[in-house]
Amino acid sequence: MTNKKWIAAMLGAAAMAMSAGAMAQQTMQGFYIGGDIGQVDLEGADKDTGFRFVGGYNINRTFAAELGYSMLYDKDDVEVTAWELVGIAKMPLGTNFSVFGKLGFAMWEAEAEAFGLTFKDDGTDLTFGAGVQYDVSRNLGVRAQWQRYDVDSDADVLSIGLVYQF
Repeated sequence: MTNKKWIAAMLGAAAMAMSAGAMAQQTMQGFYIGGDIGQVDLEGADKDTGFRFVGGYNINRTFAAELGYSMLYDKDDVEVTAWELVGIAKMPLGTNFSVFGKLGFAMWEAEAEAFGLTFKDDGTDLTFGAGVQYDVSRNLGVRAQWQRYDVDSDADVLSIGLVYQF
């Protein structure tokens, strides 16, 4: 192969690789919805099963913003819920796999009943977490994550869930 043909072949391969990368970046933007279920370890209480519904927007392949509603605890006449707004930073480790960190605020409410009386407490505090995501297809991903909420005591959530991107 002559040098000119070799250079032309390499330039063509580089152009195709760059366009494929640009297409992959474009498919990562957009809105998504999801949900997860997992185990909640609320300090000073028995463990319980919690769930979360989320909606978010992938700004690009590495950053997203997410709004969610969580049922953190519902056991023994105690209920703890939270609305959260978090930023997500993702680090792709390949085409379909990424790790991520979450940081934001959770507006929580706790309600307990005892002796016929209802006690309520609420607040807005920091929430943070980390996890992994595997994209099964262009639109569907599976997440496993840990997240901590400060609801006057620490609530740690280990969960697994799905996200669907539009």
